Amino acid sequence: MIFDRNINIKESFNAIVGTGGIGTGSIYRLEGNHDLGRNESRMGHLLAVKDFCKLHIILHYIAVLIKDLKINTEIYPIGAVGDDPAAGELFHMMKDSGMNMKFVRTMENTPTLHSICYQYPDSSGGNITENQSASSKVSSQMMADAEAILCQNKSIVITAPEVPLSSRIALIKLGAKNHACVLASFVPDEIEHIINGSLLKKIDILSVNLDEAAALGNVSVKASTETIVHNCIKSTSRINPQIKLCITCGSNGLVGYDKGEVTHLSALNVAVKNTAGAGDAVLSGIITGLVLGLPFISDDAPSCVKLGRLISAMSVISPDTINFDMNLQSLLHFQKMHKETIL
Repeated sequence: MIFDRNINIKESFNAIVGTGGIGTGSIYRLEGNHDLGRNESRMGHLLAVKDFCKLHIILHYIAVLIKDLKINTEIYPIGAVGDDPAAGELFHMMKDSGMNMKFVRTMENTPTLHSICYQYPDSSGGNITENQSASSKVSSQMMADAEAILCQNKSIVITAPEVPLSSRIALIKLGAKNHACVLASFVPDEIEHIINGSLLKKIDILSVNLDEAAALGNVSVKASTETIVHNCIKSTSRINPQIKLCITCGSNGLVGYDKGEVTHLSALNVAVKNTAGAGDAVLSGIITGLVLGLPFISDDAPSCVKLGRLISAMSVISPDTINFDMNLQSLLHFQKMHKETIL
């Protein structure tokens, strides 16, 4: 047995279909921890690290782990790259990790998605992302092209930013129509479209950070973490009483919610090198946990959110936004170091 102990692998999901950004980025370490001003010019240092976009980060860890676990779940990214050198490298990286690339298109005369990320000395930060890239041309028709996978398999659907919201909504609707388990994340500017319509009722698991949770709860981002979390849960569960929530709270860990039950997991104590991609890594763990048949939350047993926290904690000890040293063996060693018993 490859685990530290027995775990029930149900293999109930045999396909994972996801859409989101595929691309690269450059990361600048800024001088000074104060927020970047609207008209400010700030000195910064270009870091020699590898940065990747959301869909690639989320699906990479899942692909590596389920391959090591010898689980027969096929992973289908839906997205686009340009016709530049970055595209070929990304395509082969994703394929080599174990993803089925049949729904990733190459767009001619279009650049691959690229982000300029800025990082404060305390390792927090943000990014500016190109909006005329190949990812911006990912269409609703590309989602429809993958519906046969959803029809023929018990599937997990994941939608992440950096492709048009309309295309992600199309995949959410297709997932719900075909009885998939639908996960989603959004940026704060998109929340109004989500909260004011019926889309939230089609989402099974919603993953947000504190800024996004504040938008969902209609409270200030400067409110306390407890206030933001409370209002986010109240507003989303009122619309969709069955929804499961994962709210990432930075150095304060994360909160999981499922049908009236709330669990708070403090952050693991690690030497943080780069927090970019940490929230995406949480989603990776949640989806891997679903494939393994773990409950979403549990106070006294392994759970999806606990696996999400574990993978996220290991992701941030790498300077790159994907920790390429992570595999089943290294993750088992990492969890033993932190006295976790999830796998």
